[in-house]
Amino acid sequence: MGSCTKEWMEKGLAMEMWKCHTTGKPVPQPDEDTQVFWEGCRRSRLLIPQCEVCGTFRFPPSPLCPACLSALTIWQEDAGEGEILTFCVYHTAAAGPAWQAEVPYTIVVVGLKYSGVNMLSRLEGADPRAVRIGLAVRVGFARCGNGLMLPHFFLTCAG
Repeated sequence: MGSCTKEWMEKGLAMEMWKCHTTGKPVPQPDEDTQVFWEGCRRSRLLIPQCEVCGTFRFPPSPLCPACLSALTIWQEDAGEGEILTFCVYHTAAAGPAWQAEVPYTIVVVGLKYSGVNMLSRLEGADPRAVRIGLAVRVGFARCGNGLMLPHFFLTCAG
């Protein structure tokens, strides 16, 4: 442990960094760039922004296309089928006590087949010991504290 970290711990400052994690789980805050995405989730539809000029899909939603910088956007429904590109299984409530009841839980990066974008999300209903890169997944939606629906993923029978 470095001297700076040791000094912080001795002064009780290290815990200060974690205060933001002690009041509960963070919830998304929709804004003008993400409102369409969250409305789609509320209706159990995975909507991904696509550039109207060059056709590039992008996620997370942003005001400009990363490929051509156009602001012209259309929203396409993605079937939500993909594969696990990487994952992490949390065995402790590292993000704070609000997560303790859910450990172990698995966070995945999913490559979506239709749009080709990568999404970071939670994998539900799977034994963490059985999770592997390349397994097929499909999207589902779960209600969170502020009434929004969050996209989560589930292993498919093919996985």
